[in-house]
Amino acid sequence: MIYVLTALAVLLVFLFWFWKKGIQLIAEHKATKDLERHLFPNGEEQKQKVLETMGKITNSRFPESLMMDYFLKIKGLQIINMNDPVDFWTRKYLMTPTKMRLNYFEQVKFYETFLNYPDDIKKIIIPQGKETIEEDSEVSEFFNEEALSKKFA
Repeated sequence: MIYVLTALAVLLVFLFWFWKKGIQLIAEHKATKDLERHLFPNGEEQKQKVLETMGKITNSRFPESLMMDYFLKIKGLQIINMNDPVDFWTRKYLMTPTKMRLNYFEQVKFYETFLNYPDDIKKIIIPQGKETIEEDSEVSEFFNEEALSKKFA
């Protein structure tokens, strides 16, 4: 009787561990493939450019796996409408917190750099020696002093 109860307890602990960790590992494996297909339509070269840019933003403080996790979760939540039918594994993966935390300045730089990411691939790479991304002519035209004084006067 004691052996049966011990085996049952071990089985319950294993099932609890599998539910918490195992399901998350499966979700991560399946969802990353799906999200990479959507976020990197140009393939591995585009993925490497994103990782290089994230390395520049964070001064290479984090390994590539953590940076990719952060990128996939943040941009995945932005491109996927969670109100529409979404694959169980993708939903499970996107609803977990990121494995790394960026400080405030890194977050701002991340969102500035990847604001319109899937549409605006040319502006991803931060040019060597520059800290800012090129501005659109419309945006700079909107924010010049004359335009501001006219619109808010």
